[in-house]
Amino acid sequence: MSTASAPGKLIVSGEYAVLEGAPALVVAVDRRAVARVHDGPRGSSPFLAAVAEEVAAAGGDPARALAIAVDSSAFYVGAMKLGLGSSAAVTVAATALALGAPLDRPRVLAIASAAHARAQGARGARGSGADIAAAVLGGAIEYTVAAAPAPRRWPAGLAIVPFFTGASADTATLVAAVAAARAVRPDAVAAALAAIAAASRAACAACATRDPALAAPALIAALALASAAMDQLAVAAQLPLVPACVTRARAALTAVGGTAKTTGAGGGDVGVAVIPNTPEHATATRRYIIEAGGQPLDLAVDQTGVDLHASAQ
Repeated sequence: MSTASAPGKLIVSGEYAVLEGAPALVVAVDRRAVARVHDGPRGSSPFLAAVAEEVAAAGGDPARALAIAVDSSAFYVGAMKLGLGSSAAVTVAATALALGAPLDRPRVLAIASAAHARAQGARGARGSGADIAAAVLGGAIEYTVAAAPAPRRWPAGLAIVPFFTGASADTATLVAAVAAARAVRPDAVAAALAAIAAASRAACAACATRDPALAAPALIAALALASAAMDQLAVAAQLPLVPACVTRARAALTAVGGTAKTTGAGGGDVGVAVIPNTPEHATATRRYIIEAGGQPLDLAVDQTGVDLHASAQ
């Protein structure tokens, strides 16, 4: 019997603006959803149902997809779900297992993207597909809607320290709320989205540079701009997109030459601190995050992406 697994993700920059064609910097993280064929009762996940429908449309066997169960418990802290793209990881792992060996990443990406959009569309927010791409490919990627994801290199001189803000947030609800705010205050929201897009282009460019001495400071500067742009969007949309602990952590991290920001839609879930990569800075950063009211998470960048392998069971 085979199993498949896929990682979660963090959208580090480009949130909201990616839906309008801006690039997003996305990193896969090492919390994984694990898919197995299950003979007993299964839940009624809309994502697994959508995988079966898309596999059938692609000429595959929907019965195999319908026999899959996925464990996504790694995406929780206690009873609280972390905003790490669990639904995308579930969809990608289930798709890989349904298609079977050999692992065909482009095919998994195409089918999982369609399935996730189908399931999310029922909630009114199809999403950008960035989380699916990260779960398939792993590592850091530059993601633009309607373009092939481009692998990027996270600068070796920088550490990323994710932290839980203490509250979950619903992406679909926040995306709808920002859209509603744009209808009322179009100029202010559009200006904030333009600032987010510009900062994300700078972040992606920093990760694309071949000069390691330039990459780290350029990325910290870009993410500081991205954080300020999210503040701008929160004010323009009149929404609580930036938790107080993120603001406090950002202020404290100036002492070590770092910054902090929300990820994804914001409003809670996971924030990130980005700092020069030294043991001293890492220790100080964890203290700053805790003092700011956040909970540091033991997460690392996942370089593997989706995986399909034989089970020992």
